[in-house]
Amino acid sequence: QPLYTEAAHLVANWTVEEGKAKWTPIGDILRADGLGHLATRERFQDFALELYVRASLHSNGGILFRSEGSGAKAHYEIQLHDVEGAVYPTGSLYGLKRARYPHIPPESWYLFQLFVKDRRVVVRVNGETVTEYDNLDRTEAGHILLQAHQQNRWIEYKDIRVRKI
Repeated sequence: QPLYTEAAHLVANWTVEEGKAKWTPIGDILRADGLGHLATRERFQDFALELYVRASLHSNGGILFRSEGSGAKAHYEIQLHDVEGAVYPTGSLYGLKRARYPHIPPESWYLFQLFVKDRRVVVRVNGETVTEYDNLDRTEAGHILLQAHQQNRWIEYKDIRVRKI
């Protein structure tokens, strides 16, 4: 059974980990502006995450997983960055594997799916696999964090579903 979280539920039941990002529920949409993280209270080891993302032009965000917390603490990050020439564009496993760039028009919703099992991670954008990696070092459970990573640029999340596998 998936854990389905409405935007207001996220703000009420997840934890703001750090930063000064403003997390605002707007109906079923969660908008972040600034720099910071919103983390699950629950820890996940192997999971499937599905959500929709929309961001302002050239915004920067991410999905952190198997995290002990934000900042410099141990975690993995999937980049959400709509710049084709970026070292790590949307879908990349930051610091480990660059994604095949999925062209996403600015301010358009796209489906983001993340599957993590043992040492393997698969990232899909709009149903297309953009990253596969099977050599994760850390396999212990950790928090999932939504990231806003840029002042004066917004990123939105909606229809967030997390399921342990």
